[in-house]
Amino acid sequence: MKHYRWLLIVLCLLLALTGCGARSLQGEASRALELDLSAGTAVSERDTHGGFHGDGMSFLKLSFPDDALADVIAADTAWNPLPLSNVTTALVYGLRSEEDGSDLGWGPYLTDEQGEPLVSPAVENGWYRFIDRHSQSYDSTDESEVLERGSFNFTLALYDADRNELYYLTLDT
Repeated sequence: MKHYRWLLIVLCLLLALTGCGARSLQGEASRALELDLSAGTAVSERDTHGGFHGDGMSFLKLSFPDDALADVIAADTAWNPLPLSNVTTALVYGLRSEEDGSDLGWGPYLTDEQGEPLVSPAVENGWYRFIDRHSQSYDSTDESEVLERGSFNFTLALYDADRNELYYLTLDT
């Protein structure tokens, strides 16, 4: 009887720990964007989440063997054709403006350790999708208030139609 009790305890522990397994960034991107990204090959990835309250940034660059994903994205109304809006340009590449003789600047916010934009070279042909996950957001597709808040919680994806590459980025502050 003692043997069965230990076996039951071990089995329960194994079942409990299976939910603690690591999730892939590619799987996360696939779920968030509601796309099958299994044909993509990870070229570069980084995830700095795990800090205070899960703050951090995720970056994934996937390369695809053909333009099959482009056809799916083009038919999906959640994706916007490039060029990027001013807000998403500020997030990805930074935006400069002169107003009343003052040089104003926003971003870039999605950068590497040297402050260089993660999306490089600049994507010129393709689509982008913005998902606002902030607690003050009423419309997850509306990016107009993002730069007005004290913190960021968003997902941004860019598909480069010239290179068949997908950039997936999240920022949580």
